[in-house]
Amino acid sequence: MKKTTAKNLETRFNEGEDILDFFETKKVQWGGARAGAGRKTSGRVQYITRLSPDLIRAIKGRAKSEHLKECEVIESLLIPALK
Repeated sequence: MKKTTAKNLETRFNEGEDILDFFETKKVQWGGARAGAGRKTSGRVQYITRLSPDLIRAIKGRAKSEHLKECEVIESLLIPALK
């Protein structure tokens, strides 16, 4: 088999010949997990419950008017009530 070089790479590829001998396939180091990558944890946990449609509308309305997240509205109302 003929060795693939920079000069004959395109020709061999177009003819459907094997050209992997031209590339270093064992030294590829990309992909996979990296330390410090991804979204940082917020420390919060998900809690799923059912609420009445009226209560949901009220929470969404207050969140929109005060430019807050819905969970922030719920926390601001519940934390003082539970202490």
